[in-house]
Amino acid sequence: MRIIIIDDDYHTCQTLSRALTAKGISTEIHTTLGDAVRTLLTEDFDAMLLDYHLPGLNGTDALPIIQEVSPQMPVILMMDEATPEDREKALRAGAFSLLLKPITQETLLHALRSTRRPRGAKGASR
Repeated sequence: MRIIIIDDDYHTCQTLSRALTAKGISTEIHTTLGDAVRTLLTEDFDAMLLDYHLPGLNGTDALPIIQEVSPQMPVILMMDEATPEDREKALRAGAFSLLLKPITQETLLHALRSTRRPRGAKGASR
């Protein structure tokens, strides 16, 4: 499994990456949406972990940009807190799921496992 992580807090990116790498999951980290989108133009990932609060843009607003570049990739939004309205808005915008920070390793792995497609299904595509 190959995951792209986008969070403006580099420490958070590193923490998530280390936890996933220890479980045999390949990761790539980015601290800006622009850098991540450039990567998505040339590389495929099985899922994305996306911080909701990015500078100048929230995760819900970023989803259409990501879906244009990689429409089949599940995006898991990470938030510090979420109202029921935030959750509904994120899911309507195309988020696969939403995780509240701090995220436990067990919760993270469960969320990523749930994004896997059945055998024979087409992988992530651009």
